[in-house]
Amino acid sequence: MQSGWEPLTKTLFISCCNDVWVQNGFPSMPGHAFRIGGTTELLLQGVNPDIIAVQGQWTSRTFLDYWRRVESILPLFISSSFNINHLQNIDASMTAFIHHHSVPQT
Repeated sequence: MQSGWEPLTKTLFISCCNDVWVQNGFPSMPGHAFRIGGTTELLLQGVNPDIIAVQGQWTSRTFLDYWRRVESILPLFISSSFNINHLQNIDASMTAFIHHHSVPQT
């Protein structure tokens, strides 16, 4: 890195993150991991999948693959304070999206 101010590019940001992670014993991560994590977080917060597709500039429904993998992620973060109504609303939103866009079930 140069001294002084410079624009924070994606490449520089990922490089800095990986420097910190590797120095602390964690594996380096590709930039795509942020996209996957962001998509998963938005879906878990109940953001409409159509909004996520537009905001993430997804040209396909590939981001739904990340949602399908959320079953393996959720147990790591669920606590006794989760709101079942919120989870049911997320499930209903995803189901409506899948039906509306004729997404094939896998």
